[in-house]
Amino acid sequence: DAKLHEDAIHRGPAQTIPAVRNSIRGSLVRSRPVILEPIQNIRIDAPNDVIGGVTREVTNRRGIIEDMPVDGGTASVIGKMPVGESFGFSNDIRAASQGRAVWNTENAGFDILPMNLFEKTVGDIRERKGLKPEVPGEAYYSD
Repeated sequence: DAKLHEDAIHRGPAQTIPAVRNSIRGSLVRSRPVILEPIQNIRIDAPNDVIGGVTREVTNRRGIIEDMPVDGGTASVIGKMPVGESFGFSNDIRAASQGRAVWNTENAGFDILPMNLFEKTVGDIRERKGLKPEVPGEAYYSD
């Protein structure tokens, strides 16, 4: 509940903005927010003798392998991988496949960032902005 003073001079932005700001911030903390991360579909074609290194690179980057069809001497890895984990992927997949893998990616939408990575990401951002890495609880914003 809010109590307003009858004089207009006491109902200006300097009086109302801090109260509204704190209630909105407390509501955001209480709502248990999430971060959505972009996901991409991947398809990697490589010779059978190097496919183990290819699958290791995908799974080390939080990738999910959905299918692995084999056609003769070539195997394919079909799956999904977070875009944020794909930086440096081209060099690593070339090294893992001795330069014999061919891959392509396409946008697959967004997925919720796992909670352990959410807390680390938020903490890193808060530190970069000069804040404490821990997010204050909702009680911090109530008067």
